[in-house]
Amino acid sequence: MFQIKNPRRADYWQQQAYAVMLVIRTSEGDIRWMDVSAYLKCESAGGKTARQIVFAGERFDVMSVQRWRKRVLALW
Repeated sequence: MFQIKNPRRADYWQQQAYAVMLVIRTSEGDIRWMDVSAYLKCESAGGKTARQIVFAGERFDVMSVQRWRKRVLALW
């Protein structure tokens, strides 16, 4: 879990035209990622301000990039 110390950052990340990605590398070398802007939009529904990010990232590999690409292209 990550605390958002400045709520203006959360607003800024949500308003970006493109996805804002949070990428984490563990001490074992695994890399995980998640779309923070989409997460914050969902958490801020109803006018509440998100103050934290619960990291639920998926493994960063070829298959996850392809899945993300399909989701993004479906929106266009």
